[in-house]
This record gives sequence, structure tokens and C-alpha cells, in this order.
Amino acid sequence: MIRITKLELYIVFAAFILALFVIGIFWAFNRGEPVAYTLKQPSATNSTTTANMTKAVDSEAVKTDPSVVDQSTVTHQGLAKLIEPKTVKALVLGDAVAESRGATNKDESAWYALISKDLRDKYPGNLQWIFKTTTSATINDVLKYIPEVTQDTDLVIICLGRNDWRRVKLTEFKQKYEQLLVDLKAKSPLIDIFLVVEPPVKDVEQNNKFFPYRKIIMDLGQKHDLPVIDEWSAYINDPTPLDELLANGVNPNDKGYRVFADEVLKEFNKSL
Repeated sequence: MIRITKLELYIVFAAFILALFVIGIFWAFNRGEPVAYTLKQPSATNSTTTANMTKAVDSEAVKTDPSVVDQSTVTHQGLAKLIEPKTVKALVLGDAVAESRGATNKDESAWYALISKDLRDKYPGNLQWIFKTTTSATINDVLKYIPEVTQDTDLVIICLGRNDWRRVKLTEFKQKYEQLLVDLKAKSPLIDIFLVVEPPVKDVEQNNKFFPYRKIIMDLGQKHDLPVIDEWSAYINDPTPLDELLANGVNPNDKGYRVFADEVLKEFNKSL
């Protein structure tokens, strides 16, 4: 029994020595000063500073991210300038229909006069009309007016086609009409361009010859993502007989220009 007790004492003593050794090693590696952690509640001043910093970051995001639009600096272009008290410079290129030949009083019953009156009741801006037209104009005549487009031109309305079948081949018409669109955008990238498909005439044979030119205008409008004002369909679908919309079987009369203006306004309002 005595030998066993001594052995147990030796074991306990050895364990005690080993424990001291381990404690010494742990103390040697962890004898630096303890770190104190303090939790502080944010003061009102800190909250304000953080909010100001957040606004500054958001402001910078508006300036640097092209997908973010700062509403306070939005400026309208083209036809949309009517939303503000500004002048929209509208250039009309075309033929007798474009210049309202057939209206009894152009100051009151021309299609553009009717449009100006209607839009004046809805928007603070106004339209300044500039006409570059000749009575029997074709695409060849209109191409000469490209230099009239300047950086301050907001809107271009192209109204032609009924005369071209007499003097311009179909393939030539398509090529030149598309070149006109490209040149206009190159002159002033921010302008709005509207393409007009002119109304039919009383003569069915002439309508049949013009119809393929009408289709080219509509196809180019779709290709270049430009609005097309389809006066042909507007006149055909109007309940008033066609001959009552035409002054001389060719150009619209006062009633016809009311139909014409309504179709233009419909496309304008879509854009606005």
C-alpha cells in the first residue's frame, strides 16, 4: 500500500509541474496589454454627417453613371421642347400638299395653322414653321434643301411622293429617300423627323402608281425607327367621301386639311 501511495504522489507532483510549465508558456505568449472595446451610440451630429455623406455619394453617382438621370438638369430636345415655354423650329420639306395649296385661308385652315392652334392650347411652347417646298416637288428637289437644316432645327416634316412616280424610278426613289434621312440626322442628330405619306387623289390610276412609293416611305420609317404620318389611310378611313376632302381632285380643301392636321397631331401627341 505504501509503495502505491508514493507512486500516486509522484504522478500528482509530475502533473503539477507539467501544469505549471504549460501555464508559463501561455503567459509568455500572451503577456501584452488586453484590448478594451467600447460601444458608442451614434450622436445626432454623427447621424447628420452620415446623411450628408450619403447624399454626396448619391450625387456623384448621378454625375458618373450614364444610366442615372438627374431630373433637375433634364433639357428637352426636338418636338418635346413644346413642354417648356420655348420655340420649336419646324422645317417642312415637300410639295403642294405640304404648303397647304387648296386651303381657302392658310392662316386659319392650313394644316400647320390648325396644329399650332391645337398645341398652343395644350403646351407652353410654340411652333415656328419654316417651309422649303415647291408645288410639284420630288425627292430630287427636297434633297437640295438639306443645307437648310441647322443645329437649332428641332423638327423636320417630309411630305412628298405623289409626284415622284412621274419622274423618279422606284429604286431611285428608295435610295434617295433613305439618303435624305441619313443626311438629315448627320446634320443635326437631335432633331425629330416625321415622314408623311400623302393622301390619295381622285384619279384611281394615279393612286395605283403612287401606292408603291407609299410603301417605300412606310418601310423606311420602320427601318429607321421614325414615325410615319399615314395620311393615305386617314383619308380612306374618314367617313367623308374622298372628293369632299379634295379642292380640285388632287390637293386637300379646308375639310381635308382638318383630317390631315388631326393625323399629324395624333403622331405628335404620341411623341410628346
